[in-house]
Amino acid sequence: MKTNVYSLRTAALLAGGLLLFSANSSVRAADEKKAHGGEHGHADMAKPASSAAALETIHKLHAELAAQVKGKQLKAVHETCEKLTAAANALPAVSKDLPADKLKRVEGSVKNLAKALDTLHDAADDGNQANSEKHLKTVDSLLTMISSQYPAMSDHAKKAH
Repeated sequence: MKTNVYSLRTAALLAGGLLLFSANSSVRAADEKKAHGGEHGHADMAKPASSAAALETIHKLHAELAAQVKGKQLKAVHETCEKLTAAANALPAVSKDLPADKLKRVEGSVKNLAKALDTLHDAADDGNQANSEKHLKTVDSLLTMISSQYPAMSDHAKKAH
């Protein structure tokens, strides 16, 4: 009988501990999302009507981002990265006129760009200038890859670099 009571107590303690752990994990995830910027409010950005408009926005934001990193204005990098990610994520939807192989490259590059921009703004948030510059080069390369899929815009990308 005593073994049964101990087993019940142990099971109750384990269940309570598991419940506390999962609640703590949920709260921590919400706090991290909030600290990381969570809801940035950039969903209200106007959706581009064409791939040319989307690329123009992307290149303007990229120029702004590059100036911030090179000018050591790392506090502004986070918001610009978020805007650039939103603009890039909108690109595949307005690029349906691209051949399937190029569209697939754009989609993959946009996913990689989002990761690179996240890494860049994390480095900037940490105040790490050298890492920010390193990750900016990755962003530069990915944007060159994306722009090269759009023949009319690849000339613009060459001028930007």
